[in-house]
Amino acid sequence: MDHTKINLLVRLQHLDNQIENIVSLQKGLPEEITALEEDLAFTRRQIESRKKIADDNAKLRLKLHDIIEECRNKIKAYKEKQTLARNNKEYDALSKQIEYEEKEIAHSEIQLQDIVHTEQRMQDIQQKGRQLIAENRYDEISEDMMPDDVLHQQLEDLQKQVDQKKEELDSIVIETAEDVDHLNKLINEQRELIKAEANRLLDKYDHLRSGTLQNAVVKLNRNACSGCNTRVPTNRHTMIVQGGFYLCESCGRIVVHERLFEEASK
Repeated sequence: MDHTKINLLVRLQHLDNQIENIVSLQKGLPEEITALEEDLAFTRRQIESRKKIADDNAKLRLKLHDIIEECRNKIKAYKEKQTLARNNKEYDALSKQIEYEEKEIAHSEIQLQDIVHTEQRMQDIQQKGRQLIAENRYDEISEDMMPDDVLHQQLEDLQKQVDQKKEELDSIVIETAEDVDHLNKLINEQRELIKAEANRLLDKYDHLRSGTLQNAVVKLNRNACSGCNTRVPTNRHTMIVQGGFYLCESCGRIVVHERLFEEASK
């Protein structure tokens, strides 16, 4: 293959490297933001779950109090009717109604006690969590142990961190936007040029970069591929020095002389 064609590809790699250098200025901020947002969502779900339980308990408590009040009113009415009962059969029927309402009251009161016990148990668990926090024994704290106020503080702190990281990332993106746009334009022009001159070589380049590799074209460094440090056969050195290329048998990268990168940077 004409050595001019590999020069075109090296130029493309040089431009892609410049884009990567700009992205590296973000210092892993996108990944940090994603991780923080996952923690934020998890903490929010915890808070919402606890709020739902508290709301459900409050609704049930209100409903049970209404049932008890209604039952007491019925009992009062039944007792008043008993005083006016005309016979034992009518009196006994009213007594059964009273007994039924009393059982409803007892059942409702048991449910109210269960709610109180559940809430007390949750408070005790959170108090245990508070003690573990004070003793810096975070690895022993389960989700249920985390006190409500600590969860809300975590949510607030995480939101602040997310906002701060996003602001920092936006600032970098804005500062580098013009350079990125210019480089993308040059990259597109370079790709079109290579597509016309050496489309198969471009396909090889894109295939390598479609995986985890960003540097598909690398320098020959100390007679080895600088991508994976595998030694390049001696009989290929001359070809590389003369401006050709070698496909690394270990990693598949395109190995060229460092001079080509120096020329590409000009």
